[in-house]
Amino acid sequence: MLRSFKLKFFLLVTISIVFFAVVTRISVRYASTKPLHEIFYGNFASYLELSLKDQSLSDLSAQAVQQKINAFYSDLNPNEAQVWLRDTGNTAQQNMLSGAVWRNIRNPSRTYAVELAELRQGESDWILFKVPQGNQDFFVAIPARMFEARFEDMMEARESVVNSMWPLLVLCILLCTWFLTYWVMRSLQNLQNTFQKIDLKGNGNVSGSSSSSGNALSEKQFDVEFASFVGYFNSLIKRLQLNFEQASRFSSDAAHELRTPLTVIRGNLKRLLNRAQDNSVEQIQLSMLSDEVERLISITNKLVLLSQADGDNFKLDLQEIMLFDLIAVTGEDIQSLVPHVQFEYSLNPDIKLLADPNLFQQLLNNLVSNAIKYTPPQGKIKFNAKVFGDLVEFSLSNTTFLSLDGIDDRIFQRFYRHLNDPNIDTQRPKGDGLGLSLCQEIAKAHGGTLSLHKGPDQWVSFKATWQRA
Repeated sequence: MLRSFKLKFFLLVTISIVFFAVVTRISVRYASTKPLHEIFYGNFASYLELSLKDQSLSDLSAQAVQQKINAFYSDLNPNEAQVWLRDTGNTAQQNMLSGAVWRNIRNPSRTYAVELAELRQGESDWILFKVPQGNQDFFVAIPARMFEARFEDMMEARESVVNSMWPLLVLCILLCTWFLTYWVMRSLQNLQNTFQKIDLKGNGNVSGSSSSSGNALSEKQFDVEFASFVGYFNSLIKRLQLNFEQASRFSSDAAHELRTPLTVIRGNLKRLLNRAQDNSVEQIQLSMLSDEVERLISITNKLVLLSQADGDNFKLDLQEIMLFDLIAVTGEDIQSLVPHVQFEYSLNPDIKLLADPNLFQQLLNNLVSNAIKYTPPQGKIKFNAKVFGDLVEFSLSNTTFLSLDGIDDRIFQRFYRHLNDPNIDTQRPKGDGLGLSLCQEIAKAHGGTLSLHKGPDQWVSFKATWQRA
């Protein structure tokens, strides 16, 4: 699954968003520490200003201010906050003043008359406030832990809100990731879909496109990032299509050019065979030459058919074919040619196919010839056919002496022959490596399929699907 670009991109974006959310959450906590503390300082300073407003020093007492402070901080221990005038403080309080570095409360939206100082005395941290009161300064010392407690309470409230929103956040992350993945993959999907429509057997254009240009793809269809890639792909398609046309034309031209001389040679060999003395060495040699000429003629005919298949130039004369009659005749031929091989067939006599008679006969002959060639003595060949709706599925199966490990879909490649098997008898007639490839092309031309299947006990089957008549 990790080979999927879409999945990897989805996971990458999801991890990135989650990582960003976690880092942001941590960063916000540490980045908001000082601003929030300043807000707490400002709130307390505003409370002091409002509480002591319009009151003279003669009306104020440390105990009264202490009560106001305890009302603001209900969790503050009695007498924990310290209140004094500059001239009335004790030694510890005077020491606080001597070490204080006064500054204004940082609040861009408001200016406070109260100043503060952050200091440490002994093992305790204090926040010291200086409140101007007439021509005197009033000092209030609050333990720093009180402001830290307010900060932690706010962070816990924030964490609680965020935690309650996690399901919604996860859903948003997944939706955003899915959208980004879809948006990025849209261009790649468009490119992939266009690639699948390219017809190498045609003029190299996209299937269904009305464009008459020689380019397989139009660079304007895709994002600018793909322009160089599409340009390179177009040049590659042109070279491949040109090579394909040249190879197809060569096969067709060579096959047509060979037909006439081979036909002449075959006629002359038949005349020489008729004149030769029976069972003479000359007759045997001419017979061997005649067999090879027939083999060459078979190859040229197959090359002509394959070149037509390459150019989608099969001219089909579709007719109804009684499959049972055709197989019955084929079975008689097999029994006469190889009586040591058992042939069985099972199909409904009423099954009809819609096919070109000549091409279907060619397909059947090639499959049967291939089965006979690789079936051992006392082996079996079976033919089965069944109807599935508008389709007919038939198979030709045979036992084989070949190793099944080396038999795969490569047998449908042109000129491929399974020559490396130690069980091959060199005295058996050799194939030309074109028969099965031609069979598959004939099946495709009729809108059907042909596939290889291997079974137990050395059974090999060729299964085809065909249009029912």
